[in-house]
Amino acid sequence: MASELFVVAALANCGRDAPTDQFVQSLIHTTPDLAMFRFRPSPGGPPRAALDWQGILGTAADILAFAGVLWTAYERYVTPKLGGSDRAAKPVLFVQLYGRDRTKFVQFSLGGEYNDKEILIERFTRQVTELRAVAGAGRRKVTATKSGEDRRFAAARSFHFT
Repeated sequence: MASELFVVAALANCGRDAPTDQFVQSLIHTTPDLAMFRFRPSPGGPPRAALDWQGILGTAADILAFAGVLWTAYERYVTPKLGGSDRAAKPVLFVQLYGRDRTKFVQFSLGGEYNDKEILIERFTRQVTELRAVAGAGRRKVTATKSGEDRRFAAARSFHFT
């Protein structure tokens, strides 16, 4: 049984002016079964972290299509930043997906370890499909009357939908 997966992503080393909100909105609009949440610490809490956006990729989400969406985001938001030779660290789109128990995960660095669209899509699709299978294998049957969306929101208690 396929399992929903938690997703974290960051436009890493893209500068303070990185269009993070635009990036997240593009993910939301192009991936129907993706719910995104933004961490909002209480006043006086910790400052914004690089990975303050998290999402839940539902069981019906098309993994192949999501890989394509990530590649398009990489080309739009990271590739234009690659030309600067004065950067100490190379700009990348960092993506990590993990199961409900958070013990198994896969991660990808577009612009780092992946610079070829076909290779990324093939490996992303294979690894995320395997992760879904493993993450879903240990799940118990849910008998509660809550809808799938209610369970997703409950799973992200410290996050607020944006």
